[in-house]
Amino acid sequence: MTTTRPVPAGEGATGRVVARLAAFVGVSLAATIVAPAFLYPFFRLTSEITGTRLIAYGAMSSVAMLIATALTVRWFGESWSEATALGAAGSGQWTLLGGLAAGWFAIAVPSGVLVWTGALRIVPAEAGSWGEAALLAVAMLAPAALTEELMFRGYALTLLRRAWGATPAVLLTSAGFGLMHLLNPGVTAQSVVMVALAGVFLAVVRLALDSLWAAWLAHFAYNFVQLAVFHTAVSGIALPQPGYRAVSAGPAWLTGGAWGPEAGAAAALGMLGVSFLLAVHAGWVRIHRRGWRIDIDVRPQGRGEP
Repeated sequence: MTTTRPVPAGEGATGRVVARLAAFVGVSLAATIVAPAFLYPFFRLTSEITGTRLIAYGAMSSVAMLIATALTVRWFGESWSEATALGAAGSGQWTLLGGLAAGWFAIAVPSGVLVWTGALRIVPAEAGSWGEAALLAVAMLAPAALTEELMFRGYALTLLRRAWGATPAVLLTSAGFGLMHLLNPGVTAQSVVMVALAGVFLAVVRLALDSLWAAWLAHFAYNFVQLAVFHTAVSGIALPQPGYRAVSAGPAWLTGGAWGPEAGAAAALGMLGVSFLLAVHAGWVRIHRRGWRIDIDVRPQGRGEP
């Protein structure tokens, strides 16, 4: 693995990071305004066929962020792979499967337990094709997840990590990730905190597996399980799903309420559990058995060092 050396304060780390972050934000804002003007005609037909603008919006946003990231990284003469962790080095089969599994199990296990205990209740919904609905979910969620990963856990996370280390970088990007969802329907203080925690979880995936591909797939799987498997709202946005839907029958602090399972304490436990396994995999946490006792050492060394 390639580990980027933090830039010492004496080398102007703060000023360099602020300048490059400002450039990245500026180019990203410009791209999100300009790109849709050129791309919208190509996605208009998609909106008419599917009956939703979310697919076109997500696709245009992801293209805009890819362009913005590429322009900024090239402008500063950086390696695409090292700056974004979205290169060939991070696209190995097991890395991708690891990211997909991390996102899937982090929300599927706690949601399944909530259904088993009755805190989430399955109720009938209008009939329809599950396969078609699942394909629409993929078309909506995949580009949206890529957009947000490029925003927070791509170049921005790399810059902050170089200057101040992994912990401040993860906390700052995760706080921004949570605040970005303030305009979502039904937002609460708890939902914002939980989205920020999801940002930490996805950053752990990105750093532990050294791959933004993995974080993207984890993000996608996390949302896909909620929308296409359990038929719940995702980040407060409820979309019609055929056959059945899962509704909260327990306290909102546990189930997430109308926001969706990701806003509940059960999801927090799922993310923390998977994060611990990723930390063991990366070598940040080492477990030693001594007879019947298990000792856990937390060491910032080894593969995937943050």
